[in-house]
Amino acid sequence: MLVDAAIVLESFLVALLFRFDGRVPEEWWPSFWPFGALSAVVFVALLFESGVYRNVLRYTGVYQGVRVASATFIATGVLLLVVFAVGPYGFGMLGFNPVPLWVIPVGSVLAYVQLVAVRLYPRVFYELSLREVGQRNRALIVGAGEAGVTLARQLWRTPDADLEPVGFVAADPAAITQLRGGQIEGIPVLGGVEDIERLVEEQGIDQILIALPTATSEEIDLIWRECVKTSARVKVVPKLSEFLGQEAVRLRELQIQDLLGRQPVEIDLDAMAEFINSKRVLVTGAGGSIGSELSRQISRFGPTRLVLFDRDESALHYLNEELAREGFSGAELVVGDVTNWERVRALFARLRPHLVFHAAAYKHVPLMELHVSEAISNNVGGTLWVARAAGEFGVEKFINVSSDKAVNPTNVMGATKRLSEMLVRAAAEEYPETLYASVRFGNVLGSRGSVVPTFRRQIEAGGPVTVTHPDMTRYFMIIPEAVSLILQTGAMADSYGTYVLEMGRPVKIVDLAQKMIEVMGAKGVKILYTGLRPGERLHEMLSEESEQHAATDHPMVFRLVPKNPPSSDLLEASEEMTFFAREGDDEKAFKLLRHAVPNYPAIESGAMPEAL
Repeated sequence: MLVDAAIVLESFLVALLFRFDGRVPEEWWPSFWPFGALSAVVFVALLFESGVYRNVLRYTGVYQGVRVASATFIATGVLLLVVFAVGPYGFGMLGFNPVPLWVIPVGSVLAYVQLVAVRLYPRVFYELSLREVGQRNRALIVGAGEAGVTLARQLWRTPDADLEPVGFVAADPAAITQLRGGQIEGIPVLGGVEDIERLVEEQGIDQILIALPTATSEEIDLIWRECVKTSARVKVVPKLSEFLGQEAVRLRELQIQDLLGRQPVEIDLDAMAEFINSKRVLVTGAGGSIGSELSRQISRFGPTRLVLFDRDESALHYLNEELAREGFSGAELVVGDVTNWERVRALFARLRPHLVFHAAAYKHVPLMELHVSEAISNNVGGTLWVARAAGEFGVEKFINVSSDKAVNPTNVMGATKRLSEMLVRAAAEEYPETLYASVRFGNVLGSRGSVVPTFRRQIEAGGPVTVTHPDMTRYFMIIPEAVSLILQTGAMADSYGTYVLEMGRPVKIVDLAQKMIEVMGAKGVKILYTGLRPGERLHEMLSEESEQHAATDHPMVFRLVPKNPPSSDLLEASEEMTFFAREGDDEKAFKLLRHAVPNYPAIESGAMPEAL
């Protein structure tokens, strides 16, 4: 405050000297000093009111400059009113001018420049000191937009990052001509994407940082093709949805999902918050890939109670620790099995949940061909007991997580998931007070059942990467996107239906493997074709011809309603099937499964899976 007061007094003194070319008449001095003191008090008081003195000087920016400008503008008005009030220009209360009018605007401008400068000096000194560090790895930033500039600033301010931004590459072709040769934050714009290989060689680049969080997968793939021509390591700035709530942008390794052609998912956060906030929520299979992500996202919307139910105690423990680190400490862990009717019923009786997300299921196709009873017991019996408990205890909404394997199933796993959808529909008719729905989608990248972890392990081991068939395709979606759409579906569902997530275009598995080899920099790793495994098919579908297809309020969610209602004895038949499965009678359980799912082709032969 003392420094600011001295600056203001000095500024008006200089303005007065300017006014008279350095030879101020003696009659002005007696009135100037009181006016100068008043000016200093007015400026300091208004700066204090604007909150300027609470600012940390080394982080002074445009916002603080605007605050100083606002205070200066008001102070100038106050001083002009004072002069008009006491001088002959206005009311003439005292009949004289303390200073010439010209001095006030000029002095105010001089004061503003110096008030800002004195605040910028610590910021400039701090920024320069950050750049005078020891040897760092040299980084080339792809993207000269807001994300790239923010990343450059962050790198300078984070010595531990061990990265020195030495240049920008403009990713927008329209901006290259305009930006090439210019500087941003003192860092030169060196060229466009097509120049990356040359720039890495000329500038001795150690890392390439792709700062394009809104870029499409096709754009990232184009940039990646240039990056792999170099020896530099590649990292990316995540999409906005990946770092919301974090204090700083965190670079991560380029991942395979960055290169897959998927459109960004738009989520109605307000609708999801209204859906979950202040509700008691139960997630079954909470320790799995989908269940754990459901738990993470639900925890952010303020449930009154979040119960995580799974047989895997270790998975629950680690998930609870993760939620606690993110600030959610109210999760209730329940170790148990959805196939245990007494345990499930007791849990519902105690919890009385409003919402149930049923994600507990076996998902590995070849393994389920080998273990028919386990697949039926878990996927069919588990769904039956949880769905019945939901209806018996008045759950508001029951959301069953299904799979594209349920469409025209060709394997045990798919048949059990198809039957679980049918059970949900039957439960909807038996318990009309509860809204039941199933959500069907394809493969999720990074899940336990995904090929991505398998490919990664094979690549790290030096190969070969095993692909079953060169023409095999699958639909893919990243786990957070899939779960967001599950929650979105739960929020907007107002009647029974099987809801299908828009999965984009199918991806050839061999293309996925090739891109993973490139992303991991494992040149020379071979791809080996092993042939289709038991129960597998070349291409998956998301719906059948017999299912009516209708749009919903969300462009990436569609509603399907089968034309034929489930048989009246489906629930009883499923109970019998589950009984034989628990007894380990694969043949009887499998026979009932074949008859319960009419489009399961195994019914034609009446044979058990070949794997048995």
